[in-house]
Amino acid sequence: MERTWEEEDLKAMLDKYDAITIPVNISFEGNQQVLDMEQVKHLISRATLISVRDCYCREKLKNCDKPLRACLSLNAAAISGIEEGEAEEISFQEAIEILEKSHEAGLVHLAYNIKGEECDIICSCCSCCCHHMSALTRFGYHDAVIKSDFISQCDQSLCSDCGVCVERCQFMARDQDENGVHFKQENCFGCGLCVSSCPTGALTLVKRG
Repeated sequence: MERTWEEEDLKAMLDKYDAITIPVNISFEGNQQVLDMEQVKHLISRATLISVRDCYCREKLKNCDKPLRACLSLNAAAISGIEEGEAEEISFQEAIEILEKSHEAGLVHLAYNIKGEECDIICSCCSCCCHHMSALTRFGYHDAVIKSDFISQCDQSLCSDCGVCVERCQFMARDQDENGVHFKQENCFGCGLCVSSCPTGALTLVKRG
């Protein structure tokens, strides 16, 4: 039986933290400035201390077998986690490897910050456990997760209707029936999970209009 968050617990999290979607590092045409993996690398490289701990949400709900050691903390948040014995210090390269492996496993990178402050947590999230994504998908809190500046686009001439993107998407932006794969544009958060897994190269991320 799937475990879930109570709505009042989710509201408390939403009141404290903002969550921003980070697209996978993919090459884009033009001089577009977005919060992509290169910027995340820059953010991490500026940190005086980086730590990793088990994902609080997956540890608590245990609804999937996605990577558990995937929650990165920076600076003061890293110090706090280490002092409490819940986190361990890691290098810049180790942090990048954690993000890359999490993406391969189908997790969405979300940058969390206490409202009004800089990002201090980068976690790799799933819709079945993550508090902010649960608030979005279960209770319709559309401001729970901030969309990236990009959106998925499909070249229908290359699409084979294999359905890999349907399974890969954490935001239910695609579904499939006897007529093929259908895209719900309003549900796309621009994380790039579908793009990196498309076997025919039919999917790309483009700047939102």
